[in-house]
Formats: sequence, C-alpha cells, structure tokens
Amino acid sequence: MEKRRLDELKVTNPYLRLGTDVSELEKSIKTLGLIAPLVISRDNVILAGARRYQALLNLGFEETSVMLIDGNALEKELVSIDENLVRKDLTKIEMESHLRRAKEIYQELFPVSEKVEEKKNDIEGNSTKSEIGPLPAEKFLVMVSEKTGLSPKQIHEAINRDEFSSKEVKEARLKGELSIGQTNEIVKLNKEDQPKVIEHIKNLPLREIKKFVTMAKAQGINQAIGSTPQIPNQKDFQEIESLLKRLIKKMKQLELEGIETLDYPQNILELMEELGAPNYSPSKNNKTSPNEVSYQ
Repeated sequence: MEKRRLDELKVTNPYLRLGTDVSELEKSIKTLGLIAPLVISRDNVILAGARRYQALLNLGFEETSVMLIDGNALEKELVSIDENLVRKDLTKIEMESHLRRAKEIYQELFPVSEKVEEKKNDIEGNSTKSEIGPLPAEKFLVMVSEKTGLSPKQIHEAINRDEFSSKEVKEARLKGELSIGQTNEIVKLNKEDQPKVIEHIKNLPLREIKKFVTMAKAQGINQAIGSTPQIPNQKDFQEIESLLKRLIKKMKQLELEGIETLDYPQNILELMEELGAPNYSPSKNNKTSPNEVSYQ
C-alpha cells in the first residue's frame, strides 16, 4: 500500500466511468474514510476505483492510498473488468460484453488443457484414472458467479449473447424489442440470418420462437417464416393464458382448503365480475353452491 497525489494519477483506462453521481460515496468517505484504496499500475494509471477517485477530488483531497498492481496488460485489464462486473448501473449488454472479454482474457492467461484425467497405477499395478480438477473455463464461471451472484448458466448464456448476437440483434435489444429469453434463442441462428427474422419473431411468445429456431436450423429461414404465421397480439394472448393458468391453480389450492369463491374479499369479487366470471354476483349476499361456481 502506498500514497499518491491525486494529480499524479491518470484516468486513461477505457473501463473507467467518470461523471457519475458520487454523492452517496462522498458521504461515506466523510464518515468512514476511504475503505478500499484505488488500484493503479506502476505508471499511475487507475485500474479500479474511478468513482472513489472522483469523490475524493470533489471533497478536496490531495492524496490517497493506492494499491499497486504488477502484471502484464491482460492482467491489468482483467482487474478493471472485475471492478466493473460488480457495478449495479451496468446495462445488460455492457455486462455481457465485460463477461465475454473477461473470459477471453482468462483463457489466454490460463489456457484450457485438453487433459482432463490422468492415468495412474494402483498398488496392485492396475491402471486407474483420476480427475485433475476443473478446467480453467469452469473455474472462471465459478469465480464470476461468486462476484456477480449470477449462476454459471446465466454467465454462459450472457457470454453467448454477446459473442453470437448480430449487430442488428443488439440494436433491437437496446430498443427493448427483444427480451433476454428471445435473444437466447435467436443467437442459435447464424449471424447473417438473424437480421432476417427479427421483425418476424420479435412479437412471438418464447415457445413459438423456440419452434421457429428449430425449424429454421433444420429447414432454412424461409421455410420457418412461411410456416410461422403472424397472429395479431399472439404474445399478449400467451401472457394472458399464463396468468389465467396461475390464477386457476391458486383458486384450486384455496378450494382444497375449503375456501369458496364467494369467500374472497369484495374487491377481488368485483374484479372477477368485471372479467365476466359466471354463476355469481359479488352484490349478492347469499353464497352459491360450490358446484355452481366455474373455475374455467
């Protein structure tokens, strides 16, 4: 740990984010001091801690504690990415890009070995196999999972979205036209085919997109488009269907507990009447027989 004047530090690192709101961080530094030092390279380039640096400048500090990192360019870049991965204001696309780059660096620093098992002879001279341990790629997933709270599967899918998405797919996501689930399916197609299908499938429910992608890979894009007619409001209908299925399931659970429909609170009864649920009226004081109430 060393000290450095703030005017000696360089903010040339492209991963740094300046100009953000650091007012809460300023309050913390005033109360508790700087808990985590800035991380810099030997040539005074800030690798991690841009918001802390900005807060210190705003508060009028002239020097600060720093942690020096010795390493090659890739190791320094990985430090900066690691800092960004725990940020809460990263967009999903920024997060995915960082994850992909982190994996590329990790694999370059720790090349994946082809050797997963090694053979040994036991006491009796018989050949046995023993696992060496998880491959570096697996270690990377575990490491990032611990830092971000994402599951290894989510990390793997995020990297795939960045690596295999066409420019047009990324633009559609920025506009809010494609969800993560939809994108996970579209990236299974070749990048050159993805722009051709965005408009056709962006309003389809996820299960229909899965069918579309399967057909497109087997029979071609044109055949899949021709066999998947556009139904107005199809995505909306599926959302309503999903909600109704959940509602019916919940009502049946209550029925097993002996709670009849007319035992529901008045506001729920009024909503159900508004939806046109048959066989009762919330304005009636008398309960109907459970056999008269339709849950379908």
